[in-house]
Amino acid sequence: MKCYFRLFLKKLFLFIIICNSIFNVVTGTVPPAHDWIPNEMILDRTEIPKNILLGVTIGGWSHLRHILTIANILTDRGYNVTLTKRGNFTQSQQYPKIKFISLGEKLDLSKDLEIKHLVNEKVDTGRFKAVFKNHYAAYESIFLKLKEVAETIKPDLFFCDTLNNEPCFDVAWLMKKPLVGISTTLLGLTHVPYRSDPIFGCKVNMENESFWERFRCEFITPFQFLWSYKSSFENFNKIRANYGLPSLKTPTERWQNSLFLIDSFFGFETPISLPPLYQEIGPVLPDYFPPLTPDVEKFLNSHKRTMFVALGSYLFLSAENNAKLLQSIIEVIENNIVDGVIWANIEKYRESFPSSITLSDGRIISTSNIFDNKNPNIFMTSFAPQFSILNHTNTKIFLSHSGSGSIYESLYAGTPILALPITYDQPGNAEKLESAGVALTLDKTNLDVNDIVNKVERILNDEQIQISTKRLKTLAMINSKRKYRAADLIEFTLYSSVLKQKNTIDESDNNVEKWLFKELITPDTRMGLIRGKYLDVYTAALAIIVSIILLSIFIIKNLIFGKLFKIKKSKDKND
Repeated sequence: MKCYFRLFLKKLFLFIIICNSIFNVVTGTVPPAHDWIPNEMILDRTEIPKNILLGVTIGGWSHLRHILTIANILTDRGYNVTLTKRGNFTQSQQYPKIKFISLGEKLDLSKDLEIKHLVNEKVDTGRFKAVFKNHYAAYESIFLKLKEVAETIKPDLFFCDTLNNEPCFDVAWLMKKPLVGISTTLLGLTHVPYRSDPIFGCKVNMENESFWERFRCEFITPFQFLWSYKSSFENFNKIRANYGLPSLKTPTERWQNSLFLIDSFFGFETPISLPPLYQEIGPVLPDYFPPLTPDVEKFLNSHKRTMFVALGSYLFLSAENNAKLLQSIIEVIENNIVDGVIWANIEKYRESFPSSITLSDGRIISTSNIFDNKNPNIFMTSFAPQFSILNHTNTKIFLSHSGSGSIYESLYAGTPILALPITYDQPGNAEKLESAGVALTLDKTNLDVNDIVNKVERILNDEQIQISTKRLKTLAMINSKRKYRAADLIEFTLYSSVLKQKNTIDESDNNVEKWLFKELITPDTRMGLIRGKYLDVYTAALAIIVSIILLSIFIIKNLIFGKLFKIKKSKDKND
């Protein structure tokens, strides 16, 4: 009887939970009493200026995803948003309310020999010298075009991606307009000694590294890196001076008092303490994604264990590595580790593949047959709706270059990753993924077919990787809601700029951020190094403690020796 009663209570409890969930979905939060008044946030936007200019210089979807997603929220709230970027592009169906303006020809990294070295070899900071030189050489033309656009649309706020985007920050400074920056990484924004980057030949997390590695990564390699672009940066300052812009001591100097939105999240990132000016709002993902195309959907539905391969559209692998990758894809199918592979964005690199592939068992496979999709288990496509593929139940593993957009989509979908980082932030992302237990990493400088096959099999069968992937999926889903907070912060910045104009402060001060973000700027930045870090107080406290200790030692010494001296003197008298 007791068992039936317990079963009845369990079912009743479950029924109440389901009804409560349905009620809350339909009607929202239930008031505690029938006559209580709901708390409704009604933001008066009548006085808030409406024109926002987005600035993105280079990069693919990873550098557009976050800024366009947040901007899309702002357009829904009535703001006028214009995106400026290098390259020719048409109005996006995904963002119909955002106006697109080109700043000139898109940067083609495949034509840059120095970039090729970065792609196909280990990172050498000396090679970045030519990259910095080319980047700063393009500054003037982008600056002038962006300035012309800004003078036409008269933005009230600049929203700038940080990657190689000095013109956006400089035009905002010239026009005395507030700016908000956004980045996928904290590197260059704030510093903690236990964080570094593979761009320096170091680990992202230096927690378990030797003394020498920590010393090298904290002092030697960063100095070499800074020295590699010293001359280019000096020429950059000379160009800027022609337009009345002040000389910068470091590339990050312009950002010090600006609000920065960090498109990342702890759990994926190594945890650090962030100043209030730096707000973590990632992973930023759009609310809507293109659906599966009929041919992709048909392939996925007929292959229960599919591997998705997408190495980005911005960089490339060497011909030798392409051949190894293609052989590995064929062999993971031949060994029944997966039963299907979709490879996206590959058609344009077709010429870099050999005419045939020799498998480990000696068989020769025609490459053209694979690219023409004559192999029923391999689907080559120039376009693929990536998130929809990753979110499909039959997609079991993602071979990715570890661009931030790709890994966030994969984490959100709960698809484990086989990382093949190429350059820039990708090696660091791959290391963070592996540290989080959701990925294994391939080395582009030592790509091996057997290693690829073994790691695909391990990812699919390793229970710990599957558990970690589910954990990160939950974190990614929860944190993805913070894009609305990012839009709120931008609205606050715009409204604060209106209040600044009504405030009796020095209008000749170009650094408007010091007033706009005064609530977020910590006092130590105004107090200086010694007072801000309380070094004077700690030094005084240490001096007091040392003095007390010395005085105590002196007193004790005198008491002990004085007593011994009296005893000895008394003994001598007795003798």
